[in-house]
Amino acid sequence: MSDTSADATFPEKYGIEWWYTAHLVYGAIQLIFIPILVPTFALEVTGSATMAGAAMAIIGLGGLLAPIIGGLADQYRAHREAQLAGLAAYAVAGLLFAFFGQSTLGIFGGAAFMGVGSATLLMINPAFVVAGGFEPDDEAIRLTRLNQMMIIGSLIAGVGLSSLISMGLPFPGRFITLSVLAVFGFVVAFLTNKKAAGRIKVDAGGDENDGDNTKNGGVIPLLLSPFGLFLLAVFFVTTGQGAITGQAANFMQDVFTIDAGTTSLALSASGLVSLLILDAVGRMMGKSGPSPIWIGAVILKVVIMIVLIAMAWVNGIWAALPLGAYILYLQAITCVDMVQPALAARGSSAGAGLTQGLLMFAIASAYAAGSFISGISADAFGFSSLPWVVGVVSAIALVLGFIGFANMKKAAD
Repeated sequence: MSDTSADATFPEKYGIEWWYTAHLVYGAIQLIFIPILVPTFALEVTGSATMAGAAMAIIGLGGLLAPIIGGLADQYRAHREAQLAGLAAYAVAGLLFAFFGQSTLGIFGGAAFMGVGSATLLMINPAFVVAGGFEPDDEAIRLTRLNQMMIIGSLIAGVGLSSLISMGLPFPGRFITLSVLAVFGFVVAFLTNKKAAGRIKVDAGGDENDGDNTKNGGVIPLLLSPFGLFLLAVFFVTTGQGAITGQAANFMQDVFTIDAGTTSLALSASGLVSLLILDAVGRMMGKSGPSPIWIGAVILKVVIMIVLIAMAWVNGIWAALPLGAYILYLQAITCVDMVQPALAARGSSAGAGLTQGLLMFAIASAYAAGSFISGISADAFGFSSLPWVVGVVSAIALVLGFIGFANMKKAAD
């Protein structure tokens, strides 16, 4: 097995390194601070829901820069610097909201830095693992711990931010807290991520000094390869995720008369379930690889949508049933999100940064498409149409995934 010793003192068997703090910070800010603070602050300042939506859209668009950031990180062996830059972008974003957020420019500027920070960290953090030269079982446990750190960050932030709000801390103080958290992550990563970044294989073909990002001659041939089909499958499955997760509270209220508070409580419980699920997924991934997990999770998504469609036809259904089905869907998302960086690394001939950047591009554009489609579908056909939409795009993703994985296996052979 390759040298996988950490910069710090965690026993290697735990699969944890101190730089995982960067992913803990990502989970806290991306999953809690951003969705709770940004839209509510923008609405309070501008009085416009459209402006609040625009700020969130700008954050999402940051993912479209991921291939550029990843490609530059590969070209200049700057993966360590990219991770630090992502954390710094979060810190700058918090300060922009805190001190300049009363203006539209301040809000949009803060949102732009938020988007860059999220895109960079979601791209680069898994790359430290999947391009680190680990054996499959070691890679699986490290991806498990990395994703668990993200969830732990969201749980800590959820409790912490709720406490700050209950104490009456105004918005500037909340955003400064976000910046302090990002600076903490920056310091820990700066002190501990050098060895992890040094393990990254820049070129999947094995020549780390080759200036070309792919052994196929460029991005276009890469996208026309089986890897491109995999990205298309990711796009469709993530479109479904974007369609349902962004409208979950509205869907539950409209279709099953479940109030938003109950849905929020169920989502909190989902995070605790995910911590346990990830351990099982990690063990399965170490034994069978990531593709069976991805296929199984997408099949589960389709089945759950069929169940929700059936439940919508029943009057007076017990609230725990649709909420339980949705929590199960969220666990399928957790499985898919965990294994996709490893699948991308196995199927791409590009460097680690560009590979994960292209994956992030597909995810970001799909979430935007899913949010757009869900709004149109809900307005035209009602919220009960959302499981149909999610089921169809998930089924398309399943077909593309089967074909893509088969072709990727042939190409590897």
